[in-house]
Amino acid sequence: MSFTCSPAIPDPVARLAYRPWTLSVEPFQVAPRTWYVAGQTWVGCYLIDTGDGLVLIDCAIPESLYLLVDSIYKLGFKLQDIKKILISHAHFDHCGAAAAMKELTGAPLYMSREDWVFYKECREETLDLDKDSHPQDFTVDHFYSDDEPIIQGEVAIRTMLTPGHTVGCTSFFWEVKNPVSGQTYVVAMHGGVGANTMNDQYYASSRYLTPALRDRFLADAEKLKKIHVDIALPSHPNQITITDRMGTYTDESQPYLDETVWADFIDERVRQVRALMEKTA
Repeated sequence: MSFTCSPAIPDPVARLAYRPWTLSVEPFQVAPRTWYVAGQTWVGCYLIDTGDGLVLIDCAIPESLYLLVDSIYKLGFKLQDIKKILISHAHFDHCGAAAAMKELTGAPLYMSREDWVFYKECREETLDLDKDSHPQDFTVDHFYSDDEPIIQGEVAIRTMLTPGHTVGCTSFFWEVKNPVSGQTYVVAMHGGVGANTMNDQYYASSRYLTPALRDRFLADAEKLKKIHVDIALPSHPNQITITDRMGTYTDESQPYLDETVWADFIDERVRQVRALMEKTA
C-alpha cells in the first residue's frame, strides 16, 4: 500500500448532521486485531481487540455516534467489551461523542493532560467549533504518560505527545501479530496533523496556540519519520487513503502493510505546513 492522500471532504459536519448516508461506510479491518469503526469517512475511529477486551481510539461527533455503535455491533462485539477509550486530541470531531461512549460502555477515558487543560480553558477552539454539531462535555479518567504504555490484554499501546495541531495532540503505536504468518507488525496513528491550526492566520486569532507549536511539529517530524511503522493509519481517512481497500483485508494478503507509508505521510504533512508558511511570508 504505497502512500496516497486525497482532498478533505467538503462540509463534513453538515453532511453528518443532515445527510449522514452520504458519508456512511461499513466497518473494515486494517490490521490484525484492528478495525476501522467510525461508520463514516470523515474522522477515523479504530477498535483494537486485545484478547481481553477492546480499546477504542477516538469517538468522532455525536451526529455520527450511531454509525460508530452500529459498526461495533456489526463486527460481533458489544459496547461493554470496550475497556478503554483513547482520545487523540481535544477537537470536537475526535472527542465530541466521548461522553456518550463513556456512558454507553462504562470504559475509562484517556487523554493528554495538555489537551485536557486546553479543552477546559478554551472551548471556542476545541469543542465549540461548528454550529451543526452538538458535542457533549466529558471528563477524563487518566492522562497519558509517554513512559508508561497503556496495557489491555495482550496489547500495549505506546503514546507519544506530538503537539502542533493542538498543544496535547497524542500519537499511538502498538504491535499486533499476524495469526497466519506469525509476523509482528507495528501499527501507528498520528494524533493530528491538520495544518488548519498551524498557520499564521490561525495564530493571529487564537488565544491559546502559538507558532512555537508549529516549530515543535516540524522538529518532531524528523524524529517521527525514523520510527519503524509497518501499518500507518490516518486520523482522517483522506490523509492516508485506506477506504480504497476496505473489505479486502485478509491475514494472508495484508493490503495495508507498507513500511514506507509512515515517512511519506509525515513528509506530506510537513510540506503542507511549510507551504502555508511560505504563502503568508
